Amino acid sequence: MIDFRDISKKNLKRVILDKKIRLYYIFVILLILSSTGILAYRITDKTYSYNVGDIATSDIRVQRDIYYIKESETNAEKQRVLQSGKLVFDKDTTVLQDNLKMVEVIFGNIVKVLEDYPPLSNDFSIQLEVLKNRLPKNFHYTDEILLNLLSYENPRQLKLAVSKILIYIYDYKGLGVLDKEYKNDLNLEIDAVTIRTEDSGDLNDEVSAKLEELVTIDTIRGRLNNICSSVAPYLPKKTQDSVVTIIKDNLKANLHFNEEETKRRIDEKIKEVKPVSGMLKKGQTIVREGDTVTGDVLQKISILNKNARTSHLNFILGVIFLQIIFVFIMSFFTFTYEMVYFPDSKGIIVVCSLILFFMIYSFFVDSFEIAQSSKVATILLLPIPFVVMMISILYNIYLSLFVALYLVFYTLMMVDVDLQVVIIIFSTALMSSFININVDKRSDFFKGGLILGAINSFIIVSLALIENTPWKVVLTHSQLAFANGVLNSILVLGIFPIYEYIFDITTKFKLLELSDLNASIFKKMLINAPGTYNHSLLVSTLAEAACKEIRANYMLARVGAFYHDIGKIQDAGIYIENGITDPRVKKMKPQEYARLIISHVEKGVELAKSYKIPESVINFIREHHGTSVMTFFYHQALESASNSPDEVVSRDDFQYPGPKPQSKETAIVMLADAIEAASRSIKDPDRDKIEGMVKKIIYNKLNDGELDSSGLSMVELKKVQNVFLNMLYGIYHTRIEYPDSEKLKELEKEMAEVKGQVI
Repeated sequence: MIDFRDISKKNLKRVILDKKIRLYYIFVILLILSSTGILAYRITDKTYSYNVGDIATSDIRVQRDIYYIKESETNAEKQRVLQSGKLVFDKDTTVLQDNLKMVEVIFGNIVKVLEDYPPLSNDFSIQLEVLKNRLPKNFHYTDEILLNLLSYENPRQLKLAVSKILIYIYDYKGLGVLDKEYKNDLNLEIDAVTIRTEDSGDLNDEVSAKLEELVTIDTIRGRLNNICSSVAPYLPKKTQDSVVTIIKDNLKANLHFNEEETKRRIDEKIKEVKPVSGMLKKGQTIVREGDTVTGDVLQKISILNKNARTSHLNFILGVIFLQIIFVFIMSFFTFTYEMVYFPDSKGIIVVCSLILFFMIYSFFVDSFEIAQSSKVATILLLPIPFVVMMISILYNIYLSLFVALYLVFYTLMMVDVDLQVVIIIFSTALMSSFININVDKRSDFFKGGLILGAINSFIIVSLALIENTPWKVVLTHSQLAFANGVLNSILVLGIFPIYEYIFDITTKFKLLELSDLNASIFKKMLINAPGTYNHSLLVSTLAEAACKEIRANYMLARVGAFYHDIGKIQDAGIYIENGITDPRVKKMKPQEYARLIISHVEKGVELAKSYKIPESVINFIREHHGTSVMTFFYHQALESASNSPDEVVSRDDFQYPGPKPQSKETAIVMLADAIEAASRSIKDPDRDKIEGMVKKIIYNKLNDGELDSSGLSMVELKKVQNVFLNMLYGIYHTRIEYPDSEKLKELEKEMAEVKGQVI
């Protein structure tokens, strides 16, 4: 196992360059590419090419809910809105103002001239000359016209009449005069207009009218005599003609079509039009094989083709980047928060193969007819519980949670997201991780499947109450959910032993089998090395209790403790716990004796392999002495060499080959092994002696660097120490000394004699 918990900044580079880590990233990259390829292919919808009257060569079904815009109805709605629009015309108020100023100049001067030079008779020659001198030079009117105006009996009335005529022309009903007829350059079939004053931005000031009500300058010129007769019927013919001439000479358009504003307003109205949408439901049959393609069918086929998803480059890059981010986040949590024991190279293959199986299965899930009924049915047919429960049982809950989150991500990419889908995916994935935490018997798998199915069914019913789902659909989904939990748990029960065997994975069930003390290897140990057997049981008890305290794998530690000294079965008589019955011991030098004892590690490894013991348990045999030195024999050898100058003593001859403990469990077994052995040598054990011994052994192992690679923190070591102390106190507590039976009989006899004398 790769233990990420002992990774620090200093050795991070070394770990990244580790062969197993490189293999991990290789498989992650391959998995990302595989999932991207499957997703890209899966989301690519099939397109069809038919004409009206063709015979369908296969059933055409809608693969997912498709919302589409009904173009004809939407265009009709837009046309209706367009017809309700208005052409915008801007009204120039300065035109009327300029004309009224012109009236003031001409007719105001006429009034003043007649007041300054009242005519004595019908001769207006003097007044005419004065008027011509007073008028601006750009006013070129004939004498006849001016005389007609001077000769009108009421000049002030004439001035007012001309003003009224101009106001009627330029502002009748709030309208105005166009320069030329509206040409409809925008090709709009609109006859409604709105007239706005250029200096006013208030829509309420605008005047609505029909296009036919607007008049041009030419129209006004043709109607001017009638207008004058209508507005000022009291004017004589000659005076009216002169007024008409002057007005025509100054007539200008005061209305102009505002094409830009018209387009802006029409565009705004069209944007407010909500597209008329239709829907093709997932699973809906467009046409069946052998049926004739009608116009309506062809229209639906074109909708399918138009909405067909394609796996373009942006989609592929997006999926790859999302998965890279996901892997980065998971790796960050793993490295930063020391969350997980990651599997070895075989484990990486196992995890990737299970995920790949899920992807391949999900690729074909739509072939099930029931999967086409709803997205929820599709989710419930996916083997999410199988993959997550397999990893939870084969490895650990943390890794299964990471895989569960990845499967959730993949599934959400595969299926259109809605509330039911999200909740059911997450509940299935998370429950599958936790459901088998306390599995001890194989029958517990079935119980876990029942619980998972029941919970998912309950969730589906709850969501149905929220969304008012038809109860017929709810019943179908609930049945699927229940079957999903049960069938996946049964599948796990059948498949995981195969993975366990092929990839040599040490699961809880494998450990339970290995902990059977009736196994032949333990019977052999009990007969040949009874002291070692009892020692192993005590070590397992200490190690199991300590691992439980720090939440390490106590089952693995217990089994590892059972097997850690199996190498002592051969040559059992050389070990002190078995009484040292081997006659060779007396003839051996310290180096030879130490070498023989050290060899129990290698012998134990070979024996374990012959019994096909998993590597995770064999590691306890290799590591339970680490690289420690047999100080007793080393001391003896040094004393002997001090008396023999030619004798050379090497420390390496008394040192175990290692490696040092690489996990918390092997480190705890090392400590339990040393402490249990040392506790036997204490004379008259009491609390102080036991505490001193335990602390000394732990300190020495820590000081010698034997625990450097184990991942044990100082806080955890303190907890382990307390567990060892409490258990040893219980084993070596002071006992009451019971009197022997002979002494009791003597006391009884004395008591009887005393009573006889009293009587």
